[in-house]
Amino acid sequence: MMMASFSGVATAEEPTDPAAALAEQMIGESSGDWLTSEFVQYVFQEAKSKSIPRYANEQQQVGDPVEKQALKAGDVVFFQGTGLMSGIYLGEGNFVIVTSEGISLRNLHSSAYWENAYTGAVRFDHDVTDEAATLAIVLLGENVQNWITSEFVQHVYAESKQISLPRSAVQQWIEGDAVSEPEPGDAVFFQGSYLMSGIYIGHGRFVIVTSEGISERNMETSSYWGERYIGARHFESTEPPVSTDDEIVELARELIGSPYNRSGTNPDEGFHSGSFVFYVFEEITGSWLSMRTASLFETGDSVERDELEPGDLVFFENDEQELIVGIYAENDQFIIATSSGVEERHMEYNRYYEERYVGAVRYTGELLEKAHPSTYENADHPVVRESMKYLGTPYLMTGSTLDAFDCSFLVQMLFRDAMDIYLPRISYKQWEVGETMIPEGADIEAIDLDDELQPGDVLYFSGTWQSDISHTAVYLGDDYIVHATGEEGQTTISHMTQYWRDHFTGAKRFDDLTISFENDVVYEAFQLLGSDYQSGGNNSNEGFDTGGLVQYVFKKAWDYNMPRFGRLQMEQGTPIGDADAQPGDVLFFQGSSIIPAIYIGNNQMIAATVANGVTVIDLTTSDYWPPRFIGANTYTHQTEENGAARVAEGLIGQSFNDTSLSFIVHIYEQGEDVQLPTSWDELRDFGDDVHIEELQVGNLIFFDDPTIVGIYIGDGKFITIVNEQVSVQSLNGDFRWLDRFSSATSIE
Repeated sequence: MMMASFSGVATAEEPTDPAAALAEQMIGESSGDWLTSEFVQYVFQEAKSKSIPRYANEQQQVGDPVEKQALKAGDVVFFQGTGLMSGIYLGEGNFVIVTSEGISLRNLHSSAYWENAYTGAVRFDHDVTDEAATLAIVLLGENVQNWITSEFVQHVYAESKQISLPRSAVQQWIEGDAVSEPEPGDAVFFQGSYLMSGIYIGHGRFVIVTSEGISERNMETSSYWGERYIGARHFESTEPPVSTDDEIVELARELIGSPYNRSGTNPDEGFHSGSFVFYVFEEITGSWLSMRTASLFETGDSVERDELEPGDLVFFENDEQELIVGIYAENDQFIIATSSGVEERHMEYNRYYEERYVGAVRYTGELLEKAHPSTYENADHPVVRESMKYLGTPYLMTGSTLDAFDCSFLVQMLFRDAMDIYLPRISYKQWEVGETMIPEGADIEAIDLDDELQPGDVLYFSGTWQSDISHTAVYLGDDYIVHATGEEGQTTISHMTQYWRDHFTGAKRFDDLTISFENDVVYEAFQLLGSDYQSGGNNSNEGFDTGGLVQYVFKKAWDYNMPRFGRLQMEQGTPIGDADAQPGDVLFFQGSSIIPAIYIGNNQMIAATVANGVTVIDLTTSDYWPPRFIGANTYTHQTEENGAARVAEGLIGQSFNDTSLSFIVHIYEQGEDVQLPTSWDELRDFGDDVHIEELQVGNLIFFDDPTIVGIYIGDGKFITIVNEQVSVQSLNGDFRWLDRFSSATSIE
């Protein structure tokens, strides 16, 4: 409380002590809500920058006793009323004290009341000269920075003495020099639910962060602090913390001060204890450990407490009976993400952790290898290899984009992109297709998964968030899986812990569901997946309706003139039973009109739908389409025979005493009645260029060094002139021809 002005009252002797002088100036002012001792405390702070206790009994205990006849200006005098009172002596029996009338001048000799109430006096000659103690006193008041006790001590030493102390009280205790009797400026320590530190300022008094702010306390007069005092430490200079060669511990210590975030996974967002461990290990080892503390505890190799090594994981049970985990450093110290952020703690000096210690585990090189993406990036199974691309992608329930997705979308995407296998979107529907490797109801505890499964098989789980099948994962081998999981918040590698075993339903293999693209109709239909639905549409620019899609695909694949509408398409083909349908056949369904779809095998079809455009539909899992099935047709791919190729095949083995150019001109004139150019350059330019992978019977193939031309007859074979004889040659693995291949053309 600051006074704007003071009205002085003269005494017989003008006091020379600053405290006495200020007290005299304040006579007559309102005392506000001050206690007598608070007035004395204020005067000493303002006049002498000296911190003394707030209460009279503490002031009497910490000051140096003074006999009544030896009193001088600035001494503190005490009186016993209903409580102990204190005032400031001015001289000649005069003193200033707070009364019901305000800040008042009274006299020991002229007032029987005060004469009888007088109990003694003390003198505060001792000045605090230590820089740390002085700054601690200056900072008394509101804890604007929201420091914890040790952060306050750390700040005071850094500002006042340029000494860098650790942030945690435990580390301060370990690194300081032990002292039996603290001196002003030493750090004093108290054991509560955790270790606390403060700055000693003398006579039992110290400054410490409390719930009230930055407060002065006295361990000699307070039973609370006296009982919790465990010792003091002196700091002249500091050395770096004990260093380990363990990179895991080094990074963990670098992250001290990172905020707490129950859903955070990095230093900017903050951490919870599991994500902190995940982040450190992934950064240093590249391995993907679980963020779930129970899984971390179960998967690691158990370690006794007296055998702990840097980088081991130590586990505790919090008040909610949840496991929390930290990274062991050395000497019972560990780093952990707490509700206050990432901090270093000590299992012996932090009673909270000492009482809640559960155990420790070690992640050996073998365990880290099983959780490392590089172990699977070159796996035999394409789905396993593909899955490693998506590690770290955020989990999103019902998510269906590459930015975030759920478990069943991941499995669907992996099989589609890696193996051209089209699975249903939802996990319980995926369970209805494919080959069952472990049936529902099997006792997983009696099963060695590696005996029953191979990498790339898919596991299904029930009861993770609803009673039936609700989760799926790809098996990696050695009891490890990769999956998009809400428990971890991302796509990650996990061990088949007891949690997953308890929810295990069964396993499937989908490898035999691969779509064959040997059928041109199936191939062309697949190229249009994702195209928009457009009523009346029959091309890839504007989109398709059901009949337009089938018409377009058959024209593109076979140059087949399919009718425009489903009803007419059904009339044109050859009817077959539904069990006889083969890839490339057309299935028909009754809606408001007849709806055609292209069968692709595995009880799946491609159709143009209003909701999803051109899409793959699984008839095994669909409730909509099977009841509406009305028939199926097959269509014959009729291709015109190439007459030139037929003539060439009839001449195989015969002599031809001219160039291959003359041979080609001859067979096209005989077989197709087409007059080809008789020069090499003109012949190359005569037809349309053809890609080598799209060769058709009758196409011309050109080779260099020397220049030779042949006619393609299918299956990688062609006919040309070799050593003046009509001969069949092959492109399949014959580098004599492949290395000399120049171009190919079609002759219309």
